Amino acid sequence: MKRKEVSHGCQEKPLLVVVGLGVSGQAACRWGLRQGYRVLAMDHSQEPPLRCAATTLEAEGVDVRLGVHRLEDFLHAELVVVSPGVPVDTEVFRAVQERGIPLIGELEWAWRFLKVPTMAVTGTNGKTTTTELLGTFLQSAGFEVFVGGNIGTPLTGWLADHWKELSNGTSAASLLDWCVLEVSSFQLDTAPSFMPDIGIILNVTQDHLDRYESFDAYAASKFSLFKRSAGLVQTAVINADDPVCCRWASQIAAQTLYFSRSNSSAAAITDGRILTVMDPRGVRRQFRLDRWALRGWHNLENLMAATLAALRGGVDPQTIQEVIDTFRPSAHRMEWLGTVDGVGFINDSKGTNVGAVIKALESCAQPVVLLLGGRSKKTDFRDLAPLCAEKVRAVVGFGETGPQAAEELSGHVPTVVVQDLEKAFHEAVQRAVSGDVVLLSPGCASFDQYANYAARGDHFRALFEQHKKKAAERSGMV
Repeated sequence: MKRKEVSHGCQEKPLLVVVGLGVSGQAACRWGLRQGYRVLAMDHSQEPPLRCAATTLEAEGVDVRLGVHRLEDFLHAELVVVSPGVPVDTEVFRAVQERGIPLIGELEWAWRFLKVPTMAVTGTNGKTTTTELLGTFLQSAGFEVFVGGNIGTPLTGWLADHWKELSNGTSAASLLDWCVLEVSSFQLDTAPSFMPDIGIILNVTQDHLDRYESFDAYAASKFSLFKRSAGLVQTAVINADDPVCCRWASQIAAQTLYFSRSNSSAAAITDGRILTVMDPRGVRRQFRLDRWALRGWHNLENLMAATLAALRGGVDPQTIQEVIDTFRPSAHRMEWLGTVDGVGFINDSKGTNVGAVIKALESCAQPVVLLLGGRSKKTDFRDLAPLCAEKVRAVVGFGETGPQAAEELSGHVPTVVVQDLEKAFHEAVQRAVSGDVVLLSPGCASFDQYANYAARGDHFRALFEQHKKKAAERSGMV
């Protein structure tokens, strides 16, 4: 795995250029150093968090340049690795590829070194919950599992952390039984040889239209999971209730397992209380759902997909039932914060597209005061109109797209526009009545006012805690 030195006029290490200094970019830099590269890292942003990351990487031996990407910085590279958030359809990157310099994603680069049985989860919504649930199934059954990719630790991060063992000849397959990865469309676009054993697509709804020329191009990116340059995925797990998935499923050559509301599928829910899943031998296994804690039908879809994959990964039915009974969702995903003066508060900051907002609203039985806004992904909020007319007391728009959200929904529900999330929270509290729910499911990216969706969700939670404390003080409880 050690790289040979190449010559550019004098004997020196080969040059790796890493573009994008988010979590995956930083991990790629460290893996590059361990591979014996001279590493140049670049990012357009010059914001304080990036400057902090740059300082840390420079102390480790990485050359960091923040600001505009220049073609001359790439010309002597042996390899260019881009982070998922970096668009590659630009003049600079086209020129790089025209010169024959390999340009790949962080996932692709890691995959070339990591030959381990792998399950990959993609889709517009539900990826993180399903990935974490699937990882919990496998870990609880006693398997050595890496869970990461587009969440948590990138694959190159795992490789860098285990460099000592790998450089001494230990194979990744001897360290791991399974690799469970959340993968985004951006990662698939730059990972042509990535080929998991089991691929899961949960749903495909409008998202990232700021990066794709059409919705069909976005859907094609998702379904490229099942047709890779190295061959075909062995098993596909598909949502039979998603119309886009059904339309594209006919192009899948792998063994296809469907989950749906229909009892004829490989996985189905009966009366909302029993999960029935066909195991690899064709035996239908049943699991109780009376202690399943996650809200909404969409989380039952996530459960069906994860259970199908887990059974094929060797997890026994008893372990699956135990995990179903105890699994709890991650923060910022329909996270129930509590009740103040009879009004509930839900943090769904991870709801960064309209499809996610629809699922969030569908899972709410009470009237909703909905907080929408953030940075646009060319979102069309009018798709929310039927549910808003049925379930929403008011829409509070905030951030860059707050005015657009209010304008597109104003004929269906009362709307108001404010500047930021704090003002939106207080406006929602004023409009909600006992029995309502205040729901942050913004339908947009967070980057207009926050570093990421988690920072936005943390702020919403802090606002709730302040509101809860003041309410308790008013009532004389503290």
